[in-house]
This record gives sequence, structure tokens and C-alpha cells, in this order.
Amino acid sequence: MSTEVLAVGAGPANLSFAALADPIPGCRVTAVEARKSVSWHDGLLWGDSRLQVDGVKDLVSLVDPRSRFSFLNFLHEEGRLYRHLIASVGHVSRKEFDQYFTWAAQLLGVCLDEAVEAVEHDGTGFVAHTSRGVRRADHLVIGVGQEPCVPACARDLTSPRVWHAARHIDRGLPVGGRDVLLVGGGQSAGEVALDLLSGRTGVPRRLTWITGATGFAPLDESPFANEWFNPRFVEYFRDLTADQRLRLLDRQRAANHGVTNELLTRLYRRLYELDYLTDAVFSHELLAGSRLTGLTEEPGGFRAVETDTVTGAVRETRGDLVVLATGYRTGRPGFMAPLADRLPCDGDVYAVGGDYRVDWDGPAANRIYVQNLAKHSHGVADPNLGLAAWRAAVIVNSLLGRELYALKGDDITLSFE
Repeated sequence: MSTEVLAVGAGPANLSFAALADPIPGCRVTAVEARKSVSWHDGLLWGDSRLQVDGVKDLVSLVDPRSRFSFLNFLHEEGRLYRHLIASVGHVSRKEFDQYFTWAAQLLGVCLDEAVEAVEHDGTGFVAHTSRGVRRADHLVIGVGQEPCVPACARDLTSPRVWHAARHIDRGLPVGGRDVLLVGGGQSAGEVALDLLSGRTGVPRRLTWITGATGFAPLDESPFANEWFNPRFVEYFRDLTADQRLRLLDRQRAANHGVTNELLTRLYRRLYELDYLTDAVFSHELLAGSRLTGLTEEPGGFRAVETDTVTGAVRETRGDLVVLATGYRTGRPGFMAPLADRLPCDGDVYAVGGDYRVDWDGPAANRIYVQNLAKHSHGVADPNLGLAAWRAAVIVNSLLGRELYALKGDDITLSFE
């Protein structure tokens, strides 16, 4: 008997799920994507933007290295494997991984430009109303990703001269000779800063970069911190109480909040070049511990209010352009509203089981799984690309009720009580 699975969203999470489910007889996965492409972090896809993880952490390889959906097979099929190995020592470009995801989506038959508007249950299965009609499914796998988080003081601004980092490459606004305000202190902020300083669309007259963090801090990429992104640690985290998980997540902030050392070094070097080795008319001000608390549009630009997180002092800055690299937020998808009363929630998060299944009061024969919505229950690694294949395999095994993918063999250095 065949099983119909509707995968809502076609980012890396659901591409991984669809790829790992592809060889299973009788399991039909239909992946739908509201956008016209499956671009991942498409606002950051300029030529030298680099991936934070190794290329082996692709859609399938850490679970099934022999899969035809691997990044290595993509390079082979495209006839660039040897050149990639020579050109990409030490890093993989975001743009090349984006090409890989597009290639995989085409092989998997992802339905693009189809938005899911509402999901109901008719007593026998799920009924999804989409922008292209109605789809039925036995099971749902929700992988819609995160939405850009915009500070409250900027949410009502509609000017094309203020944008979130998620849309940075789309804007195409020249920054040459302009005063630019950049807000945020994470990896996206660092990548945007380097792009602004690269001269791709001109060099700013002035860059003011503010972050509420205490410094322009490096991401903790040490080996033992990276153990937190091991499936064994996820299983340990799952066994903790809710309060213990919350405390541990707070202690692990440095593992997913900050900028890679490699990028910080490139940024510092570029600032040095602009300050001393070029004739560019350029100045900069980097303010750590400064939070954006006000932003108003005025003729020709913006006036920003910044509050020092230590002293409480308030200052104003003027900018011609504003880039908000202020991260992303997760929440319950709007299209699940018809089933909201049947899904236990704690605020904006679902109750999620160890196999990423969401608790609900419907028939056990119809299951709902979520991806990238379980950090509270599965730990700091939940949204990380490095665990996408493992998480997808957990869901596949759960759907089948058997271990198609062996997931217990890998070791971990850390010891747990």
C-alpha cells in the first residue's frame, strides 16, 4: 500500500527528507515550495560568500554516502569535481551549494511557486489548500524555515533603502559614497559587512556597524563545542527536563551566535586596507553593546536611535541606507491555523517528540513532523545544516516504523551521566 507524504517547504531540510525517502517503494513524497526557487539564504549569494560547514554535510552523505543526491555526485554530474577540489580548498561557496540544492530539487520534482494556504483534516487524511489547488496526504512534513526578524522600531518602514540581510543581494543598491548603518552581530552581519566593504557596488563613505552583543565575538568552532552538533548529543539533550534544556541552550549561545574567526580576520584586514592602503574616502564606527531602539525616515535618509546596553546612554546616527542583519525567528506556520486547536503548544512552539513528530489529537495513521522548529526540545543543533540528513533519516525511519537508515553507530567524545 502506498503512502502519500506532503513536504511543505523545499529548503535543505525537506530536500534532505525527500532525497532519503526517494528510494523507498510505495512512499511518494510531494514537496511544494511557495517561492519560485529553492535558494537557501539567497540574500547572501554573492560570489565569495562562504558556507560555514564542510561540503560533506550535504543533504544525504552523513546518513547515506552512496546516495545519488550527494554534493559529490552533483559535482561529478556537472563535470567539475576535480576543479572544485582544487579551487575550494578550505571552504565551499554558498553559491555552489545553492546550485547543488537547485539540482537536487529538479531531480526530486519539487513543485515551485505553490504556496500552502491552509491544512485541514477530513477524518481520513490531510487536505492542503494551495495556490494551485488541493492536495491530499497521509502525512505532513513541515519544513518552512525561519522568517526574518525585524526590530520593532523598523517594522513599519517600507522604504527600499532599508532591508533585512535576507534580501541583501536583491536590493542591488549602490553603496558608493553613502553612509550605511548595519545592525547585527552574527554571521550574516559579518558577511554583509564584508560585501559592503568589498566595492562590489562601491565603497561606502561611512559604515556604522552596531550590535547589541558585548563585542564582535567569534563563533565557537572548537572541536568540543562542535560535539554539540553530534546526534548523540541531541539524544542526551532530549532526555533533560525543560528547565535543564533552557539553561543549557543559554550556555551554548557562542556555538551559534557570532562570526567565524576566518570571516572576522577577513573583515579586519579589509578595514585596514581601506584605512591605510587605498585612497578611498571612507570612515567607520563599530559599536558593540549598542542596541537599535529607534529608526525614523527623514528626507534623504534615516535617523537611528541607539542605546548603550551597559550605561543606558542614548545617541543618534544618520544613515542613507540601513541593513538589518538581525536574525530570524521561528513560529507556528499560519497555514496550520485550521488545526491549531488540535496541536498542543507552549507559546509559539509545538510539543515535538524524539522523532520530530508533533503531538496532536488526530488518528495515529496521519502524522505531522516538523523540521527546524524543535530547538527547544532537540538543542542548539536543530537548525544546523550539519544535522539535516540525520534528522530527515529519523523522520523516514519513524514513518516506516523500522530502521531503514542505521543511525546509532557514530561515536562522540563527550561523556554523559
